[in-house]
Amino acid sequence: MKTVTAFVSAAILGILLSSMGCEVSHSESDKEGWFGGHKHEETTVTKNPVTGEEHTSHSEQKVNP
Repeated sequence: MKTVTAFVSAAILGILLSSMGCEVSHSESDKEGWFGGHKHEETTVTKNPVTGEEHTSHSEQKVNP
């Protein structure tokens, strides 16, 4: 019974890890605004190891005084 449980656990873990993307690149930048404040930008590219599909996410935060 322990062997079956170990096998099922390993299979579930393998499926979970293969469905997650691997981070290919990540960049962040901070820029000062013209009238004070600043802008923070973040871009992350992930790639699914199973399908080879790439996904880009971009976020931007502006803080004004």
